[in-house]
Amino acid sequence: MINRYIFLFFIPFAFVSCKRETVFTEVKVNNRYSMLVPDYLQPCTDLHKDASMQYQNIEKDVYAMVIDEKKKTMQDYSLDYDIDTYFNNIASQGFAENIKDGKVGIPGRQEINGHKALIAEVTGKIENNEVYYKLALVETPYEFYQILIWTRAQNKKDLEADIIKMIESFMELPHPKDELPSPKSNDSVSVTPAW
Repeated sequence: MINRYIFLFFIPFAFVSCKRETVFTEVKVNNRYSMLVPDYLQPCTDLHKDASMQYQNIEKDVYAMVIDEKKKTMQDYSLDYDIDTYFNNIASQGFAENIKDGKVGIPGRQEINGHKALIAEVTGKIENNEVYYKLALVETPYEFYQILIWTRAQNKKDLEADIIKMIESFMELPHPKDELPSPKSNDSVSVTPAW
């Protein structure tokens, strides 16, 4: 009789321990950056025209993309952003406006592989479905990277650990030195001619 109860006691633990652990693979994009991607995501090309990396799983209803912007190019357009200005610019753009009742949370500051990062949650509705986004902005000396991963709100609990692991695995690969933006000029310094 006791053995029967012991057997019944262990059955739930057997099911819990059988939950499949996510396998991640490192993906390198254009020799610019790398990121760990879960094995249930497949590459795609139709999430955003400017994304350098795009992955999805339609069955699980989860999507991920990265958009990178070179600081040198931004400087050519006289855009002088720090990470806070860049975040405010991104957060006020289209993706939040396309979400009904879209709310961008206050970003948390952290470092990702030695680089400044801001990470925020975005919630709202798309076609009457509650959605959950994780938006991360990473600033390096060379570029700003937008990492955006989203799913239905009901999937948040199951997928959040994988989403965080993806974001925190982001790593910029070595860039040529000539891609660094020009140093900022200091307006408070005046130059007096020697003559």
